[in-house]
Amino acid sequence: MHLTDELSKYDKERIAFVGLGNELREDDGAGLELTERIKSKKEFHKSHFIIAGRNPENHLQAILNYHPQIVIFIDAAEWNGNPGEIKKFNEDEISQTDFSTHTFSIKMIKEYLLNQRQMDFMFLGIQPLSTSFRQGLSDLVKIKLEAFFNNEV
Repeated sequence: MHLTDELSKYDKERIAFVGLGNELREDDGAGLELTERIKSKKEFHKSHFIIAGRNPENHLQAILNYHPQIVIFIDAAEWNGNPGEIKKFNEDEISQTDFSTHTFSIKMIKEYLLNQRQMDFMFLGIQPLSTSFRQGLSDLVKIKLEAFFNNEV
């Protein structure tokens, strides 16, 4: 998956990236880290970035205010992949994986946004090595994020 290519059909000003996670639970912060890295790419300098952390529901109006064509949720997700592996999930897979450890399910948030206006969605999950209470990403996940960022974005 090459993210820049996948998003090429959208107006860059109408792309909203939403980083999810908890930086105090080791690799659960991987979605936040990847979102921050994508933010630094010149290809997406006109896109919108929301670091939602553990509470994406608090950012629904901000997302809607951008009038996005697509919203990309980025979060740690448990699907028995290799630590640090990044996978694009479809709607059905979201229900079958631990995509979000947040108060509201990502599907509920998607449904709310769709009730307000039409937009597309993409779900990027990063397989954690550990979600123990520890600040900072594991070395293995850091290496994989770096490789993804350098080769796929």
